Amino acid sequence: MKRKNIRVISFFIFALAVAIGFYIRQVKISENYKETIKTGYSNSMYNLSESLNNISTDLKKSLYITTPKTFSSYAAKIYCEAEIAKESLSKLPGDNTKLETINLFLSQVGNFTLSLSKDLIAGETFTDEQKENLILLSNTADTISKAVEETKITLNNAKYWGEEVENKIKDNVDSSSLASNLTELEEKLTDYPTLIYDGPYSDHILTKKPLMLANKPEIDKNDGLNIARKLSGEKGILSFENSTQGKIECYRYSSENVTVSISKYGGYPVYMIKNREIGNGQKSAEELTKKAEAFLNSNGFPNMVLTYYESRDGLMTFNFAYLDGQTVCYTDLIKVGVAEDNGEIMSIETVGFLTNHTVRVFDAPKYTKEEALNTLSGGVSSEEAKIALVPTPGGGEVRCYEFKCKADNNDILIYVNTQTLECQDVFILLISENGTLVK
Repeated sequence: MKRKNIRVISFFIFALAVAIGFYIRQVKISENYKETIKTGYSNSMYNLSESLNNISTDLKKSLYITTPKTFSSYAAKIYCEAEIAKESLSKLPGDNTKLETINLFLSQVGNFTLSLSKDLIAGETFTDEQKENLILLSNTADTISKAVEETKITLNNAKYWGEEVENKIKDNVDSSSLASNLTELEEKLTDYPTLIYDGPYSDHILTKKPLMLANKPEIDKNDGLNIARKLSGEKGILSFENSTQGKIECYRYSSENVTVSISKYGGYPVYMIKNREIGNGQKSAEELTKKAEAFLNSNGFPNMVLTYYESRDGLMTFNFAYLDGQTVCYTDLIKVGVAEDNGEIMSIETVGFLTNHTVRVFDAPKYTKEEALNTLSGGVSSEEAKIALVPTPGGGEVRCYEFKCKADNNDILIYVNTQTLECQDVFILLISENGTLVK
């Protein structure tokens, strides 16, 4: 009897242990499931905000485009971003049909720009009301994006997040005004103008062979080590780490604080990164620019001109483009990072230059700078003009007049094709005390 009781007790203990183990496993599965949901919400929120930001930027740029082909490209991009935002919105928690302002905006912004594109193709020009609507839409995209970024999604308040976003938006956007200022549009347009047949992710671009390395001799890893030591200034510390494959085959060298890659063919620097704590900035932008220029010249990259720079966490990063005669080749880019405390070269990246640089023969411009200037939209005043080679979405390049302009309190760059007078692209300059970047 005693032995039987022991067996019964042992059985219950075993059963209890199994039950506890099962419970712990289920709790863990539940926690993992919750984390998966949270990650999904976070990704959807990020994609929604990113699409809204892209829509706002492209709408601002579209104000300065007067040629149908380029505007059609932007209209298609805006429409696609709106569809991405809709999909992201649908994956967020709660009853999102109550998000009247966001849903109204996303339903109309893509169709509105496509409708304007059809008007331009038909030979019409923007009316003042249409320009005002573009500005309104751009401002609304900014407001919605900021409201989304400021709202934190958690499982505890997911039920109410949409209401919080809508309230933030309505504080800054009158949804009735938004609706009344937009033209009634078809719900769906099927005749897309200028779709993305040669987009930036096409196979021929991703697999593009570096022009600079064509027919260059192969070097051995010891020659590469000497080049890496000269580049980094680490004379006896660097050592061979491995060989890397890819579009540019490299020898990689490293020490405790430095990593350098040298191309297997031609022996060109591909990138270098140094890691150290940078002290408070002491050198001026002019001094650091001279340091970067001297570094490029001494390492086989002459005729590079500064385009823009950015200062962040004690590191000033310069963007250089190749100057071919009077043409600034934005396709042939090199980035150089310089420490602001002592002017030490901390990084270099040359992939754009090695991929695109080649000997070029340019055709003389078919149209003059003055003729190109006359194609700019009203209200735009040009402060500076030069000739530039710019990349196309399909991986090609085209020569343009670059006009640096002021319009509606924005600093912008407008590119007009020298052979067709087509508005090739528009960039918004972001100028701050930390430097100048383009968007």
